[in-house]
Amino acid sequence: MKAAFTMIPSESRRLIAKAVVEMEEIKIAKQKAYIILNGGTTNGYIAQELLGMKDLEPQKFAAGTNSHRLLCVTDADKRTPFPIILYKGERSSKTLPEALQDFHIETVLIKGANAIDPEGNAGVITAGFDGGTIGATYGTATSQGLKYIFPVGREKMVPSVKEAAAWTGAKTFDYTMGADFGMFCIPNGIIITEIEALKILADVDTRHIASGGVGESAGAVVLVIKGKKANIRKAISIIESIKGEPTLKGFKGTCETCPYACKFAGKKMEDLPAWLAEDG
Repeated sequence: MKAAFTMIPSESRRLIAKAVVEMEEIKIAKQKAYIILNGGTTNGYIAQELLGMKDLEPQKFAAGTNSHRLLCVTDADKRTPFPIILYKGERSSKTLPEALQDFHIETVLIKGANAIDPEGNAGVITAGFDGGTIGATYGTATSQGLKYIFPVGREKMVPSVKEAAAWTGAKTFDYTMGADFGMFCIPNGIIITEIEALKILADVDTRHIASGGVGESAGAVVLVIKGKKANIRKAISIIESIKGEPTLKGFKGTCETCPYACKFAGKKMEDLPAWLAEDG
């Protein structure tokens, strides 16, 4: 049996979140170790699914964001505090370094990504001087053998993350419309896209057929699934339950006090172009 459908980014995020909480790695970590849920809008959906935090707004679960037509960093007072750290399924008061120091090989880290490629690399944009969350965790994860999960929609597919990363570096830019940034290329993470999500949830094979659209379908992906009739029907049921997931409203930082090398940094609201001056 075969079926086709389109998913907009918010629907993809919900699908991926539902799959991540069903991963064997997450179930084991929930019983024996830490789950470290770092920033990212998709991780906001995961927090909702994992902890039942339905009042959490996913768009507030990120610092760096692609919003208002440029890369930006949200104001601290507009964010939900992260990471969320669980120990054996319960919220922990430990800090990120403390949780990593209390080493368990079953510990899992989850981080949003900004790019993926056909080779299985994940790209994480960093605007902070010290590399942000990925800079603080990736060394420990790779040196000690922890699992790092990157939930990310196929809308973020690029030809090569390695090449993309080589073109970045905050201090190498002479002009930036948006925050200046670098990029980590992660070759050994566990990437969960819509394709892996549907395999986890319904055991169907999926192909990414087309991308893009207008209005709410901007960033959408067209997918085709194949498999046993019962599995396809299960996948369709899941997809139909997700359709209509509200689109995300993005937040931007306050340009007047922004510390990044953006062409709009330091400008007052009345000096911004109309497309950037809207609230958010």
